[in-house]
Amino acid sequence: MKLSMKSVKGFTLIELLVVIAIIAILAAILFPVFAKAREKARQISCASNMRQIGLATLQYNQDYDEAFYPHRFNCAGTCTEYTSGANPYAGLDAASSTKFYWMYLLQPYTKSFDVFKCPSNPAAFTSNNTGNQKLAAAPGAAGMDYGGQNSYGHNDAFLSPAAPFGAPAGTASTPVSLASIQRPSGTIMVTDATYYGVAPDATGESGITPNYNGTPDAALAATDAAFMVVPGAQYAHYWANIGNANWTFNGGVVPNGALSLAQARHTGLVNCQFVDGHVKAIRAEKVISDICLWATDADGAHPNCN
Repeated sequence: MKLSMKSVKGFTLIELLVVIAIIAILAAILFPVFAKAREKARQISCASNMRQIGLATLQYNQDYDEAFYPHRFNCAGTCTEYTSGANPYAGLDAASSTKFYWMYLLQPYTKSFDVFKCPSNPAAFTSNNTGNQKLAAAPGAAGMDYGGQNSYGHNDAFLSPAAPFGAPAGTASTPVSLASIQRPSGTIMVTDATYYGVAPDATGESGITPNYNGTPDAALAATDAAFMVVPGAQYAHYWANIGNANWTFNGGVVPNGALSLAQARHTGLVNCQFVDGHVKAIRAEKVISDICLWATDADGAHPNCN
């Protein structure tokens, strides 16, 4: 009687290496896809935050005779709003605690500070005296929580004037009225940013020619650039706060790579919330260079924007 032995087959080394190579190739293909999908989800969450900011702004408009808020106002000493009532935020440094910023002005309408945190920004805003130390050494931006930054910036060029930073407490700013905005569905109010104020690049500092719906107009751009810097020369550089770019108000030179950083938060896109409340993702280059997205005709007509 013969006993048959079944041979046991296994993988050869070559076969094993081929399988590993195939898995590595698939991983190389799929991982970037997963990363993009994850970032797309974050971008959508960020856009939802902005929609809530837009709704809160419209509520603020109704309460204040259709006037928009300033990006900040000056308090007499420490702002009592930080230490009493619904805003118990003691512990801010001296520079921050004497200014009350637009995030705090909207908080009674949003009922939360979480809407001011972009999930794609690791240095997102916090409403207490921990976590926001990214800009602690920057002159003019010293301290934790300064400006309620580091996720969203307001259209400081045309929509949110404030009294000079060093002006006496209570110095009035001239608010912008809803009725004075000719293009509410086309005028940016808030964008992704690392500072509480943003603006277009009206001087071509970014390397992109300023334009109006794609049409360059050097004379009008010069007029807009002059209008933007009336409150302070720093506003000419505030385009470099958009997205993940981080110039802030430090009196320095716009950093190399600011344009790339502006493109970095949402894979080339910038979430923008408009005056009418809607939110749209736009290519960073267009947000920075197309002045039609920002202008209100406060300094004259913008015929190519209509």
